[in-house]
Amino acid sequence: MRAELGAGLPAWVLRAAIGVVAAGVAWVLAVNGVEWPALALYGALVVAAAAIPASAAVALIIGFPAAAMVVTTDEPSWPGVFALVVLLHLLHVLSAYAAVLPGGSRVHLDALKAPAKRFAVVQLSVLAFAVVVLLLPVGRTDAVVEVVGLVCAVGLVVGAVLLMRRKG
Repeated sequence: MRAELGAGLPAWVLRAAIGVVAAGVAWVLAVNGVEWPALALYGALVVAAAAIPASAAVALIIGFPAAAMVVTTDEPSWPGVFALVVLLHLLHVLSAYAAVLPGGSRVHLDALKAPAKRFAVVQLSVLAFAVVVLLLPVGRTDAVVEVVGLVCAVGLVVGAVLLMRRKG
């Protein structure tokens, strides 16, 4: 069976999308009180990351907003944090695909359907977990609860390591 793909979009569209999503990140930072010198530095990092998506600048445009929010605000702005979780994950995904596509290539929207579904599933899971965390009581917890939580965390790590082992 033969499929007709059509012309597709130029690869620079993904790099432009990095800029658009990063502008959304900058807006969230500005709304949450990040000063203009930090935003200007972020803008310079975004230009570098969009120009060379396979560079360390991508890690910086993902890590910088989290650090800026921690330094700027005393209390977390949960809507801002949730928005950054979605936007920074989207930056990561866009940068990963832009890094592997040659500059003169074309991308077909059908090729992005599976990654878009994965993105949505991950975001729904993370945001559902975040809502559960928000519903937890804000006081000190009993030592027994902390120990049980620690044991569960260790169990998850051990389980993940066992699942990742090569079978052979």
